[in-house]
Amino acid sequence: MKLKILFVSDLHSRYEEMAKIASIIEEIKDENTIILDIGDNADFSRLETEGTQGKISTDILNEIGFHARVFGNNEGFVEIEIGRKMAENSLCPVITCNMYDINGQKLDYLKDYVIIDMKGLKILMIGVTAPYNEFYHLFGIHMKDPLEEIKRVLSKLSKEKYDLLILLSHLGLTHDKELVTKIANIDIIIGGHSHTVLTEPIRENGTIICQAGGYGEYLGELVIDYDKKRNIIKEFKGKLIPAANFPPHPKISDIILRNSKEAEKFLSRPLYSIIVTLKHSLTEENEIGNLLADALREMFNSDIGIINSGVLNQGIEKGIITKSLLFKICPSPLNPTLVELKGSDLLITLEKSLLTRYQLMDGEGAGFRGKYLGNIQISNNVRVAFNPNKKPLNKINYVKINNTLLDPQQWYRVGTSDYLQRGTGYTDLSNCKHVKYHPDWLRDILEKYLSKKKFIKMASFKRFIPQPK
Repeated sequence: MKLKILFVSDLHSRYEEMAKIASIIEEIKDENTIILDIGDNADFSRLETEGTQGKISTDILNEIGFHARVFGNNEGFVEIEIGRKMAENSLCPVITCNMYDINGQKLDYLKDYVIIDMKGLKILMIGVTAPYNEFYHLFGIHMKDPLEEIKRVLSKLSKEKYDLLILLSHLGLTHDKELVTKIANIDIIIGGHSHTVLTEPIRENGTIICQAGGYGEYLGELVIDYDKKRNIIKEFKGKLIPAANFPPHPKISDIILRNSKEAEKFLSRPLYSIIVTLKHSLTEENEIGNLLADALREMFNSDIGIINSGVLNQGIEKGIITKSLLFKICPSPLNPTLVELKGSDLLITLEKSLLTRYQLMDGEGAGFRGKYLGNIQISNNVRVAFNPNKKPLNKINYVKINNTLLDPQQWYRVGTSDYLQRGTGYTDLSNCKHVKYHPDWLRDILEKYLSKKKFIKMASFKRFIPQPK
């Protein structure tokens, strides 16, 4: 028997690409086809996903006719009730065996596995996703060890219940290769998370492993010839089909448009008004960055607040503030983060922040949805005196925190983001300790503090003082 498996992973809400993939699926599927999503289909950095609480992702997969989906880490970085709605409205099972609540109870809207009977061929599919508990715990979710959870599921199923075992793995290729050395008899792994482009399947320890990159660039296809009498895969071949070569499916385009209008309506409700304009810049101190740095210091009651201006896409004109506007300003799903940082690491970071090569560095990194890294913005209790004519990394004359000179050997409590805490771009910031994350997004912090007149006024106070002589 020939079985065709079509799969996509790590779409990250590129729904226009999913519309093209829908056209491919409609053209090549047959009666022996199963269609799978391997996680991170819904990315809440997109307005339509945020504004419909993930409904757009479910609507699209329902229309195409997917047979199963896995929740990736991006579907896990939301409140449990949002995940519940996505799963309960799905026409296909959502299988993620290692996702629990914070109390250790299995989330009742997720299945450990599903068995599909395809003309007498019983296909067991187990779903598993990447564990990032330092973030999942912010949303009341706990991820158990993927290896142990897969073993748990298999221990409950006798081999007589299925012919073919497929693991839907949102763990990444490296972990998939490790898994097949520790668990025997996995026939196929359809993988995601690492965005690996495997133009054809690989075989590790007897297991066929496939991945289809990310962002909807490809639809993956694996065709196997299964001998039901001998219970073996006789032959297999796979490929990636570029979505760019196909037109968008009109039904999916309609779903995108409908959900876009719904999201915009929901997120465009007025919150409040501000009476000044807050400018933005990637290379110079600016008001919107100052406000966010001040907010981070205030919310954590920390010694300092710092943020990179690249997490903000634009400033704010005076007038009405809406969630839609805040989303456009700060789409990155990044968490406010409290760390302890040594004065010497803070100083070198501020030095780097004065250089164009850092300000205009590619900002690519986990959770980032902008383009450039941007300069460092710092809270109003800090003054940085610098000489722009001095040599790079030697421009700063002094840094004062609450009118006291920065001590390179002292540890300071710093309110920032998880993006900077990881040392993205400004690598010295990763030398921090005692890290604590907050469940809100940065744009939630903007929403709260833009309503405070004190912070609006304080945003115009200069923190970087040029001393050219």
